[in-house]
Amino acid sequence: MPMEPAINRQRNLKIFAGIALGCIALGIGYTYWVIQRADASIDPAQAQPQGTPLPIARPEELQAIQSEPHLIFLHQEGPHYGQVKLAGLEPESPLSARTELNCDRVHYAAGNGICLIYDTSLAAQDPLAAIPVWVRLFGSDFKPRHEFTIEGIPSRTRVSPDGKYAAFTVFVSGHSYADPSMSTATVLLNTATGESLGNLEEFEVWKDGQRFQAPEFNFWGVTFAQDSNRFYATLRHGNTTYLVQGDIADRKLTVLHKNVECPSLSPDGTRLVFKKLISAGIWQLTLLDLATMKETPLAEKESIDDQVEWLDNQRILYQKIDYDPPKWVSVFVLPADGSGMPEVFISNATSPAVVP
Repeated sequence: MPMEPAINRQRNLKIFAGIALGCIALGIGYTYWVIQRADASIDPAQAQPQGTPLPIARPEELQAIQSEPHLIFLHQEGPHYGQVKLAGLEPESPLSARTELNCDRVHYAAGNGICLIYDTSLAAQDPLAAIPVWVRLFGSDFKPRHEFTIEGIPSRTRVSPDGKYAAFTVFVSGHSYADPSMSTATVLLNTATGESLGNLEEFEVWKDGQRFQAPEFNFWGVTFAQDSNRFYATLRHGNTTYLVQGDIADRKLTVLHKNVECPSLSPDGTRLVFKKLISAGIWQLTLLDLATMKETPLAEKESIDDQVEWLDNQRILYQKIDYDPPKWVSVFVLPADGSGMPEVFISNATSPAVVP
């Protein structure tokens, strides 16, 4: 089987009745990159299929990669655009494989994955129709086990380290976190059954020891702790964003810190890397020590609108434009302590998920 280039050193279920997402999906026929705003300067023609597709990986080929640390990501070039791929995590690993799964966002852990895909096929039939998002839960064979549709635009998704739960965020209005009028829905799922554990808007919110209530909260960017029951996310109230710590069993959210978006918890559970808003539509990747609440800006000089993935306890992965020809969105790696400089980890890729 033709192999993908090695990684440089350096992304029907029971339709749950509890989700009432009465909304209109803005943006008709846009690709995922318009949704994420990361590639406004990239020629869309580069996304068109070209060349000869590689064959779908056989089960034994998938198992060979899954037997060692590997990366799951979305390929963003040629005939495999949007397809979920796997590659060995070590730079010298020659292993890579392509699956049948197409997504706009993907995440995976402990044999369970979640795939969000924006169904643009309806736009050609009815330009005014609300465009659905397919939410697909899949296993280690990368075949959907549960699936359903909701209205919105896919944004963030995560699977808990033990594979027990998944979370996803969609825009129900607007398509950017820089839009003050945007509205989101963030839902937790049981990956085994596909059942909803609820929208985060249904959880109690506590701030400074008191119930925190408002006509409207927006939540996004869930990241799970090792025990799965505990998680972190962003809450926005008015023009202020907060880091909240969640408890699934107690259905409770506690405000911890201001100006935190799209947190990602380190494997050892001691730190978060998040987007810090420094001016309108401009974010700085920042490290937060959970014991001291001390912030450390990271060495990425560009604005990053992504939820990072931890490669290990020292480094993070995230997507941004790679300006080397042919200029495309790639996954970069960066030390998580404020040192170093970003480097390309894997080209023409997004939505990385590290499987140690």
